[in-house]
Amino acid sequence: MPSTMIIKKSRLATLAIAASAFTMIATSPAYAWPTEQDIATARPNPDGVPDCARATSGAKACFDEFGDWFYITDRYKDGYSAVALWRVKDANGSVMRGGNVWNRDGAGTTRFKNKDLPEEYYVDWASCVGDYATKDILEDACGPMTRIINN
Repeated sequence: MPSTMIIKKSRLATLAIAASAFTMIATSPAYAWPTEQDIATARPNPDGVPDCARATSGAKACFDEFGDWFYITDRYKDGYSAVALWRVKDANGSVMRGGNVWNRDGAGTTRFKNKDLPEEYYVDWASCVGDYATKDILEDACGPMTRIINN
């Protein structure tokens, strides 16, 4: 009988470990790279002409490679914040940096954030909507990623 108890306890321990591992995987963020969380601020328009990712109904995110400026516009009064989801990749496709730039100032506002991103790397970004208080991006509310080589 004692060996049966050991087996049952061992199976229970294995099941508990497997369940906790599944929970960690299932609840981990969809984006595996470390994320920098920034708040965009009001500022006069930077001098360059930015490239813009396809806008969603609630957000428009643009990037100006001359000075590494993100422009984030909140386009809809929906209680959510506009956010630029971005990442920097090397030539092999490995993510070097990534993050989110939040415009939490409400509908009809455009805010700006200057980043110091490496030259000659790919910069990918998308226009998204999210909840700034929880830092949750509504993944079904993101447009497609746009890519440039940062010069």
